[in-house]
Amino acid sequence: MKKYFENLARIEGIKAGRFDKFDKWLEDNDFDKLLYRLILEHDDEYIDNCYHKGCEPYMNNKLQFVFDYAIDRGKQVEPPKELRCDFPQAVHEFRGYYFEVVWGQGSITAIYNKDDMKRIFW
Repeated sequence: MKKYFENLARIEGIKAGRFDKFDKWLEDNDFDKLLYRLILEHDDEYIDNCYHKGCEPYMNNKLQFVFDYAIDRGKQVEPPKELRCDFPQAVHEFRGYYFEVVWGQGSITAIYNKDDMKRIFW
């Protein structure tokens, strides 16, 4: 049991280090361009490939990293009325976007543009 928690702590330490490096990267680079570039990687071919593997479409590792970063470093907010639902959910605001997770029998993740509330990713 002790080894398990030591391993979890090690993994969290690695993740925190990566987030710190990304903080520095964001000082000189445009978050909007990165986010839209990563979203565009999830085109029809990518979605078909997910289904071909027997999975529902999911974020690739790069977008998952940015999503996790926004959840970790963003500000948790009360869901705007447009996003409220009957299921448990968490909404984090980061650099003009809402990053949402809704839990039910599984979980649904989505990214919204804060200005016009348009969903830009699933």
